[in-house]
Amino acid sequence: MSGDALCVGVCMIDWDSGVCLGCGRTADEINGVPTPPPAEPAPAAVPLPANVAAQVGEGSD
Repeated sequence: MSGDALCVGVCMIDWDSGVCLGCGRTADEINGVPTPPPAEPAPAAVPLPANVAAQVGEGSD
């Protein structure tokens, strides 16, 4: 058992789910593989200026 606070000393990976039965973490989490932060939502679409919309149309949603 290491000094890891989440470790309960029962390292047994369920390979079907990919989760340790002892602490509930994935193998990547146990091994310290960084996970990317959640993606930022896409910014709201900005409407076209009236002069441009008149020439090309508004588009579709």
